Amino acid sequence: MRRVILIYIICACAGGSLHAQQLGDFLSQARGGNSVAQYNTAMCYLHGWGTEPDTVRYHHYLRLAAEGGLEEASTALANHYSPFAPELAAYLRGGQSTLPYKYHYRSFDQGCYYGELRRGMRDGYGRFIWDDGRHLVAYWEDGEPHGMCRLSDATQTTYGHFDNFSGTGAIILAEGLQFEGIEGAVIYVGYIEEGVPSDLGAFYDAEGRNIYYGPLKDGRPSSPAATNYPYRWAHEELPEGESWEGESLDGVRHGFGIYRWADGAWWCGFWERGRREGSGLYMRADGAPMTGLWSGDVLQ
Repeated sequence: MRRVILIYIICACAGGSLHAQQLGDFLSQARGGNSVAQYNTAMCYLHGWGTEPDTVRYHHYLRLAAEGGLEEASTALANHYSPFAPELAAYLRGGQSTLPYKYHYRSFDQGCYYGELRRGMRDGYGRFIWDDGRHLVAYWEDGEPHGMCRLSDATQTTYGHFDNFSGTGAIILAEGLQFEGIEGAVIYVGYIEEGVPSDLGAFYDAEGRNIYYGPLKDGRPSSPAATNYPYRWAHEELPEGESWEGESLDGVRHGFGIYRWADGAWWCGFWERGRREGSGLYMRADGAPMTGLWSGDVLQ
């Protein structure tokens, strides 16, 4: 621990003047499994000491240092995960899990998984977090996500009923972004192929107005938009801090929607005339997910 703190202070006081050769020494030891070197390598990529800043490599080496048992790395990683993965942050801090079933941690080349395992594979409920910042909450079968899930990164959140990341769902872009080729479009509902709008779908602007509904090619409109598409994207603030947003038909929830509770829990899926219908994903406030089929607003 003393080596970590000492090197960090030297680099900071030097104003980022660490040489590339020194970074090379850290990297060599880091690749050999030295957790202190992994932490120092992460700090170099974070601050740009002896190299260009690189958030992917920063998270990669910080994760390896945490897995090696370095307390500073575990704390930093837990702080990063806490806003969107409270269950993993609690695990890294060594806290008592509030999840209703046994989760396991598994490291991969490009990220980590925290969830249920069977025969050593991702199988059951769990979350995968890539070092580049993407994170996926899903039900897994034989290592692959299936059913309704949520994939998020800094630019968008994708909800959908997926098989190998393809299926029907919705994409909501981060504030300030819009879909290319469709002026003002920030929300998409329809078929998604490997994370991209495909085949047929509807785009909405920030006010919930439908901009385009029709066939797509390479994520863009391939024909004139339908002029009589009756759906809107609505938002409702409900009592006790709850809210709902999603597709609305004649003022009634109909199509894809997301319900959020005041404690941070949420549910996403499809609605039919104001009631949940079909596949849905529920996420408790502590990070425990559940998928299932709904009929007439009742979980089957």
